[in-house]
Amino acid sequence: MEKNQMIYCVSQLYDLKQDEIQLKIEDWLVMSRLLLEPDKMSINGKDQKFDLNYLRQLIAEFGVNEDYWLQLRNDEEETTIHLMGDRLFEKYILAKKNFYYWENVYLDYLAARLRQHGFFAYIRSYAEYLYHNTSDLSKRRSFEAAEETQKLPKMKGLNGDVVVDCNVFPGYDVFYKGVCLTACWRIFLGAPYKQLFAKPLLLEIQQVEEVAELGEGVIFKLYKDPFQWQEEANLKFQQLFRDQLGIPQLSYTNGVGLLKQPYIEFAFEDTVIQTVQYQNERFQPTEKKHASYFVTRTYNFLTNQYRVNRMKGGLNALAYFPWIDDKSERMMNYHILYPELTLDKGLAAFEYYIRDSIEFEIQDTRYKDYTAVLQLFIPKKAFSDFPLEELKRALKDMTIHQISRKNDSLTFSLEKEKKHLIVSFIDQKKVTLKNQLDILEI
Repeated sequence: MEKNQMIYCVSQLYDLKQDEIQLKIEDWLVMSRLLLEPDKMSINGKDQKFDLNYLRQLIAEFGVNEDYWLQLRNDEEETTIHLMGDRLFEKYILAKKNFYYWENVYLDYLAARLRQHGFFAYIRSYAEYLYHNTSDLSKRRSFEAAEETQKLPKMKGLNGDVVVDCNVFPGYDVFYKGVCLTACWRIFLGAPYKQLFAKPLLLEIQQVEEVAELGEGVIFKLYKDPFQWQEEANLKFQQLFRDQLGIPQLSYTNGVGLLKQPYIEFAFEDTVIQTVQYQNERFQPTEKKHASYFVTRTYNFLTNQYRVNRMKGGLNALAYFPWIDDKSERMMNYHILYPELTLDKGLAAFEYYIRDSIEFEIQDTRYKDYTAVLQLFIPKKAFSDFPLEELKRALKDMTIHQISRKNDSLTFSLEKEKKHLIVSFIDQKKVTLKNQLDILEI
């Protein structure tokens, strides 16, 4: 990939008052003039020559109910600020030399803004951002040969076109509950992220260059040089940061997930978040199936009540089947999948979730005789082209019997060695609390 020596900076401020909005935009104007010496500007998409006096007059009239965006540019760089109500979205694309010349000034400027009103921010190589977030095949031609794109995993976009599955990249930006989740050179996660992550959890993230509190949030530096993001070690740091936050489990856009073991798992209930982190013998983050230690955290983000407990042990049945009915001696897990976004009709995902539910050792003998049930909810239209024969071949090391197929469901029983699993594919429209709890009807 041809190196693009540009830096990309994004930040979001929130809960601003009118006088704060005007002051923050005026500060942005000063910083922008230092960083890139603009000669052009755009106001709500209308291009014109840079006019400092006109901009200052415009900014002085801004209130808290505006929806306005301003952009300043020169021949190779740009900066944009978008005012939307009481929020400000700020973006810079800067030449490497300019960024490093003003780096300390800019970082102080950014830290002061984030300390008071920080929602989210990151700084990264623009080349890294493009590589990890460009799904369109033709757009990747600007930085990557067709042969390289061909090797990347693919999926179907919303319009049915084949695109690169960016979910596999450590620097992919995804959104969950209104917040951006990603991994890159520098990242700031503000107070709104407490609805996902307790601050102690963030401060204990491992194998990063720096981590520190900043105002109500936490700021991270993952590795030393943003322009060395392609180094194998730096990509691993990026991926490990992503895994430790559970981003692959919280949000994905390919319909089926990343088909890999989690490093952390979540349970949400009203204002309470429960997490289980998986660690190895050296208390380092690891995949669930390799865990020796389990760090359980309970956090109420409204009352700030927080509890943490670390214990050593092995995985029990609840780790794979969270819903257990002792009366009928059954245990169940489920996933909601969208195989229409895949190129193989969901085959790889179906095989992964089935194997994940049968190929593990239950440490607690209490559940050894319970019937394990896996429910996979898919759209009704997926049943008309379901890859049953392909799935049978993929599971050829298992015995499949009692296949029951209807218009909106498919159920069969699996045996592998001494283990048994009932698998039910069900129309997504039937996803209800009853489906999750009343497994006696399966």
